[in-house]
Amino acid sequence: MREVVGGVVIDEVEVEPLGDYALDFLMSRKRECPYLDFKLKIDIGKDSNFPEIAKDIFAFSNYGGGWILVGWEERKSSQFFPDGVPDDYNVDPAALQEKFNSYSNVDITIDYKEFEKIFDGQTKRFAAIYIPPSYEILKPLKDGKYVKNNKERIVFRKGDVFYRRGTQNIHPSQHELEIIKQRLEKENYRLSVLSGEPDEVDETVYSNLFPVTQLPEFVYTGIKKDYDNVSIKVLLRQERIFPEFYFKFKEWSKRIATFENLLDEKNPYRKLVETDTIKKEPSITWIEDPDKNRIFIELLNRELKHYAIKKGLFHFNEKNKLYYPTLDEERRRERWKSRYGSSTRTVASKMWAEQLNMFIYYHAAFMPQFIQLDSYDFYLRILPTFVITYDGRNAITGFREGTVITRLSYNKYNSSYLNTILFWIHQIGEGKNIQIGDYLEISKEPKKIEMPIGIVFDIPSSEFRLEIEGDETDFIDKGGVLLN
Repeated sequence: MREVVGGVVIDEVEVEPLGDYALDFLMSRKRECPYLDFKLKIDIGKDSNFPEIAKDIFAFSNYGGGWILVGWEERKSSQFFPDGVPDDYNVDPAALQEKFNSYSNVDITIDYKEFEKIFDGQTKRFAAIYIPPSYEILKPLKDGKYVKNNKERIVFRKGDVFYRRGTQNIHPSQHELEIIKQRLEKENYRLSVLSGEPDEVDETVYSNLFPVTQLPEFVYTGIKKDYDNVSIKVLLRQERIFPEFYFKFKEWSKRIATFENLLDEKNPYRKLVETDTIKKEPSITWIEDPDKNRIFIELLNRELKHYAIKKGLFHFNEKNKLYYPTLDEERRRERWKSRYGSSTRTVASKMWAEQLNMFIYYHAAFMPQFIQLDSYDFYLRILPTFVITYDGRNAITGFREGTVITRLSYNKYNSSYLNTILFWIHQIGEGKNIQIGDYLEISKEPKKIEMPIGIVFDIPSSEFRLEIEGDETDFIDKGGVLLN
């Protein structure tokens, strides 16, 4: 999770902190973690235990932000379940805000939302509190105390500093204080960038866009013969075209459009069209025509996917994801040459998914998409993600399965994210530029730009991860459960 102006970043998507996307992600969890606490209910009344909640808020804000979900009961050790809040539960957001700020040395804006969700066929009411990261160390201005069972309880003293260590609100160590200070420097620098103050450092920023260095020079079209898809697959298989089931052409206005040279009598795709209707048109005329431009980009996408499937990847058509299957074995690894030398990456592994109550396979995957940024500048965009399967081959989807993917792909480190993108471009091109036929080439180097600003914000949180390799995979292979 990263906090940005107006929202947070989850799974590389900027979302509202208490929007549906964020809440769905949070509600898929059953355990507390450094950025999440569960409560059955909260009370902000005069004689309530609100200092306990205030302590949570101090710790979360100093840590870098977090959430409190209300309506969860702890039934098993450290496992929480959605019971919902009582019918008479009511909290005034303004009163909550005022109550906390009466304790704090710095006013912060706390977001509060009540909402309903359906569990086991029952509509239940819940609440969520989002605590933003502080811009200076938060400390209480007064003691936090309340009376319970006729005995005064002191939760914190004036001037105490709290921080999240795992699921605990603790007094930070010297090392943790340094972490807080480093985060605050980034926070304040981020504000200075937004306000137009001078920047600190020059930075090379890498993107997930790979330039197309050679575009097809021509587009070929011809009126399609009266073949159905099954007949086309049989014909292509006979011509030793693989994969014959993923077409390198697009049907358009009763014609077939393709980058394959239909004028070449030896080209197998020529058999799909009426030869006296074949046209050869410069690609530039397709790029400049809005309707044809969409077909042109679709043909680029089809070329890349056809090429990747030929390399041994599977294509999940419903979600436009490419991934490696695994056959019989519980884990599949692929060797590649990373920025740091030769490396082995786990691309598929068996795990226990508690949301589904069964073993599944999870696969590193990516979504490829060609985009056009300028009149004639095209790029291949790589978006890393995950796919889950029951059998190591055939991808599945659905709400419950989606929660597994969300949990796996949650918040990618900048370095890991770039490394994963480079892994996929390496695999498709075998370490070189991707060369498809003699008409399409994609650079193996991502587009980069030199900027007079640094990386403005990124919470260092060890519980967030994208990689499915190393110790984590070993843990899962031995029967462990991936929880974070």
